Amino acid sequence: MTVIVALACALASGAPRATHAQVVLNLRDADLRSFVEIVSEATGRSFVLDPQVRGTVTVLAPGSISPAALYEIFLNVLELNRLTIVQGVEADRIVPLNTARELTSGPAGTGGYETRVIEVQNMPLNEVLDVIRPLLPSEAVISTVEDAGLLILSDRTGNHRRIEDLIARLDEPRDEAPIEMIRLRQADAAEVAQVIQSMEIAPPNAKVSTDRRSNALLVSGPEAFRKQVRVLVARLDAQRDTLVNQVVQVNYADAAALSDVVLRSFSNEGSPGQGVRIVPEPQTNSLLISAPQDKIGPIIAMIRHLDKRPTQVLVEAVIFEMSVDGFSDLTVQFGAILNDAIIGGAQFTLPGRQNLTSLVSAVLNNTAVDVGNGGSVGVVRGDSDRGFAAFLSAIAATNSTRLLSTPSIMTLNNQEAEIVVAQNVPFVTGSFSQVGQSAVAEPFQTIERQDIGLTLKVTPQINADGTVRLVIEQEVSNLTNARSSAGGEITAKRALSTTVLVSDGNVIMLGGLLEDGFGTVSQRVPGLSRIPLVGGLFRGKNASKNQRVLLVMLRPRVVNSEKDAARLTRELAREAKKASLAIQPVDTQNFPQTPLGVFPFDGADLNQPFDAGFIDDAAQRRNYPPLPSRLRFNPN
Repeated sequence: MTVIVALACALASGAPRATHAQVVLNLRDADLRSFVEIVSEATGRSFVLDPQVRGTVTVLAPGSISPAALYEIFLNVLELNRLTIVQGVEADRIVPLNTARELTSGPAGTGGYETRVIEVQNMPLNEVLDVIRPLLPSEAVISTVEDAGLLILSDRTGNHRRIEDLIARLDEPRDEAPIEMIRLRQADAAEVAQVIQSMEIAPPNAKVSTDRRSNALLVSGPEAFRKQVRVLVARLDAQRDTLVNQVVQVNYADAAALSDVVLRSFSNEGSPGQGVRIVPEPQTNSLLISAPQDKIGPIIAMIRHLDKRPTQVLVEAVIFEMSVDGFSDLTVQFGAILNDAIIGGAQFTLPGRQNLTSLVSAVLNNTAVDVGNGGSVGVVRGDSDRGFAAFLSAIAATNSTRLLSTPSIMTLNNQEAEIVVAQNVPFVTGSFSQVGQSAVAEPFQTIERQDIGLTLKVTPQINADGTVRLVIEQEVSNLTNARSSAGGEITAKRALSTTVLVSDGNVIMLGGLLEDGFGTVSQRVPGLSRIPLVGGLFRGKNASKNQRVLLVMLRPRVVNSEKDAARLTRELAREAKKASLAIQPVDTQNFPQTPLGVFPFDGADLNQPFDAGFIDDAAQRRNYPPLPSRLRFNPN
């Protein structure tokens, strides 16, 4: 730290030292209390330091400065250290800013902390506070006296001048009267304005008008008049308890479900309906509404919005299944017979085939025996004592099935639909015929019936972006014409349960199965079966192979209007007409005649009696009561 105080001129002239001395400052990390001592000596001021005054200071001045400039630098240093000067009569106090407001001050200076009263005449105090509060330091304290229009500010002297200048510019008299908007919740603004104008309480320069869009009053005039209008509006805008009864006819929605939804929208904790009562009438599907007059309008508007024509969805499914089962068999059996028994040779027992022993026994006993399907050759030479027998069988079989189902069903949005095309087949689940060794007088069986065929359940939900969410349960079952070892017929079942999202009119595959299987059963005599040419006499073999393809696809189509429904109906009717013509047997005009089995509608003329086209032509040519003519409409 270097401090040079030039006192030569001051001593030669006999002037006070603090008035003309020049100071050169070069302080680096100097103690703040030491800097206060330097300023006191240079300016001739007395300072009392608060115990909390601590810290260091760095001041660099390029040349000599006067005591007045040194004091300004001193005030800046105090402000940077969150300190201030509370001026006194003989000595000034240096204290932290947060404690300066609690101390009394003497005559005002340029760097002290003081409390002043500022009068506001033309502006509301809260508006003045909103403007100046962000401009004050955190240590400043400001309070108001509403009735007198006064602001009390405790801050530094320099800030007082800045704030007073700003308030003086803001607190200018206004030529026009303020305009206030008063919103009404229950009453009508136009009716309230008529009441105020009829009372003739408005002064000459005051006006009252209405804004119908926001149901509000626009009031201009003195504060006393505006306050009087606010009090009057608060009393007139009270909730009215007048009940209004009205009957609303519901077109598409269910009245009971709709009443519950509307009531819940007006209920809250502690007040279940807020004076609103809605009773559904199921026979006419109407709503009996009893509600306050101010709520009857919103209730009816809500009902009209919810009671819209529902959108429908046509769900089309395609189920394609094809299976092919192949079987081939080639077996050679032979042996020597001695004393009614086969004592040598080659014999094989394969699925679906008789063995050589059973065949020889049947021949020797002169009984018929089923040798199985396919080609077969048998030879028995000799008698029961001795002889020779041989049997050759061969078969190749193919069994193929093909199933194509195209069920379709239409349903409302968010409503489950089900279509069942099946046979109700009885299955025996139990029987009771005897007790111990004795038979029961009235034996019985328990039977359970099941649907065997096609079942489709679907619940669509139409989304705002044009997609359709589908909850699907689909099952296809059929009888296999095979029986299990425990008894009862075996059924084949293919089912799926899923939830998918698909765009309107698009096709989506729900499930698929591609199956390719094969199996063989081979029996042979070791060693001998490998001899060239004759080894085939010591081998037996059958092979099976099966392939199956199963695809399930679905397409939803949104039906928004009657026009869309009519268009889809015409398309499906044309497709049904083509399909019925394709499967219609050819009528040879010979007895007996082939009955008509073609779909009667072609998609262009659907609005006609359902019996049209089914009446025998001979009945119309004879003297029977006249039949109604078929209705004809423009196909367009």
